[in-house]
Amino acid sequence: MVKNYLIIALATFIFTACNDTQRQQSQNHEGHSHEQAEQAEEEVAHFTAYTDSLEIYIVGNPIIAGKEVELTAHVTGMKSFKPVKVDKLILNVTAEGKSYSFTALNTGNDGIYRLKVQFDVNGKADASIEMVINGIKGFYRLGQFTIYHCEHDWADSPEHSHASNTIKFTKEQAWAVDFATEIVTQQPIGQVVKTTGMVMPAQVDEVVLVAGISGVVSYTEKSVLPGMQVRKSEVLLSLISKGMADDNFALRYAEAKSRYELAKSAYERQKALAAEQVISTAEFQKAKSDYEVALAAFKAFENGYSAEGQQIVSPANAEVLKVFVSNGDYVNAGQPLVKLSKLSVSSIQCYVQPRFLNLLSSISDANIRVSSSGMVVNLKSSGGRLAAVGRTISSENHLIPVVLELPNVEVLPVGEVVDVYLLCQPKGNSLTVPVSALLEEQGNHFVMVQLTPETFIKREVKLGVTDGSRVEVLSGLQPGNRIVTRGAVYVKMAQSSGALDAHSGHVH
Repeated sequence: MVKNYLIIALATFIFTACNDTQRQQSQNHEGHSHEQAEQAEEEVAHFTAYTDSLEIYIVGNPIIAGKEVELTAHVTGMKSFKPVKVDKLILNVTAEGKSYSFTALNTGNDGIYRLKVQFDVNGKADASIEMVINGIKGFYRLGQFTIYHCEHDWADSPEHSHASNTIKFTKEQAWAVDFATEIVTQQPIGQVVKTTGMVMPAQVDEVVLVAGISGVVSYTEKSVLPGMQVRKSEVLLSLISKGMADDNFALRYAEAKSRYELAKSAYERQKALAAEQVISTAEFQKAKSDYEVALAAFKAFENGYSAEGQQIVSPANAEVLKVFVSNGDYVNAGQPLVKLSKLSVSSIQCYVQPRFLNLLSSISDANIRVSSSGMVVNLKSSGGRLAAVGRTISSENHLIPVVLELPNVEVLPVGEVVDVYLLCQPKGNSLTVPVSALLEEQGNHFVMVQLTPETFIKREVKLGVTDGSRVEVLSGLQPGNRIVTRGAVYVKMAQSSGALDAHSGHVH
């Protein structure tokens, strides 16, 4: 009897244990399937392709055989980094000897297009895209991708792995701000001598108008003020000498006119007599010479002069830099009146320390950076030149003068203080990035490296020399990395705002 009870108890225990094991396995299987299903719904960067003018980026759920998947294609112009309107977009796929074609649906938003794809095979596939933009058809290869057999295959694939500490910054967010990226490459950059300078009018561009006679200043039409734009031959002011006891210009003007008229009459008479050979050639030549001298003297008076005095006119289109006299002032002949600049050529005078003397002979170019705006102007690209490079140390400030001249540039107004980067002849290529790509945190420098067009990672870099426009990178980047060159601060703000939803910013 006891033996029968033991057998029954043992059978009950085994049955119960088996049921528990089956329930646990069932729960594990259900949990695993649920996790795989969630993974199969996450967004994946399927294709990224670049041409000279376009960026093509396609994202969506993992592509699994037998399952309809929605993909989103983003098309961006590489010059403006803004969305591109596509008239027609077709995704062509070849897999396991079969061909598939999917036409995108317009979302109503330029640059964003929806594709619904489904495959009845799995394995490696090859994709290309056909687009019509402004009536012009183009074909672009996207490359290979994988069609997975099931969610489990996707979950175990290397493509499912994720980089840590990444920042999500969607295409829609990038389109909304001033944003750009570029490939890191090696470029020539030599030693740089940094200094400062001030933008001044070039000496050849300046003119000082002086009084040709003594008289009283009269602004008859309008005041002449610094900063005023004047036209060629425009009358700026007059000098009135009529009625003055001393140095009466009206009298001298009348005398010059009288001498001219007498000389002209004598010359015409002698010319007629010389034609009839009544007078000698010497007599005719003397009459001609007297006439020419009298004409030149009278023309000097007549050009801007009258019996009333002298009119001071602008010799060219120019800007008034300085006015030396006021209305009613008495001035003497030769006294400065107005200083003008044609503003066609600017001059930048700067000084460098004596320790750079041995580098001055190798200076080949310069970058001028406007402190107030951050704009950079290249000397050679703007048609400028190194006007003077000193070889001696100034006794006034114990520095060596360097002068640049360049055509007038709107972003370099006269009087602006600028940073000047004197560029020595490069001796080789170095990895460089634009200065605008840099982020600074507590003395350390970082750039935003693009992993996909919507995923970025912040990377620290060590810097070398800078020419004001680009900076040498000693470590932290490799050739071929794509970095954010404009708008890096917006990507940083996306990081600071915390974890973003995977679909943040996308239009659905």
